[in-house]
Amino acid sequence: MKMVSQTALLGWSEEWHNSATVRPGGMMKRHVLMSVVATLISGAIFVAALFRQYALVEVAASILTGLQVFFLSTAIGDLLDKKKKSHRARTSAVALFTIFLVAFYYFTRYLH
Repeated sequence: MKMVSQTALLGWSEEWHNSATVRPGGMMKRHVLMSVVATLISGAIFVAALFRQYALVEVAASILTGLQVFFLSTAIGDLLDKKKKSHRARTSAVALFTIFLVAFYYFTRYLH
């Protein structure tokens, strides 16, 4: 039985892990997709609040939709610049703003 050194095994496992999980541009495409979905959700909540006449939710949704569009444009710019990593703070902000807006809409709807 042939013994393989740990360094050779480690190098092989790192290559396999990197090729299996990280594709060129794959992470950035996910962030762009997440920004698109968040923008669509914010816009849909704005339209729903407009029809139900929730004024405060409309204002919050319009501001957050504008921010989501800004985050989407920066994510698309990063993708076009072929950056390898996205900004974690921006990605977290996109998710948190969307969750806040959905929760605020349903809370306002529950109170009426």
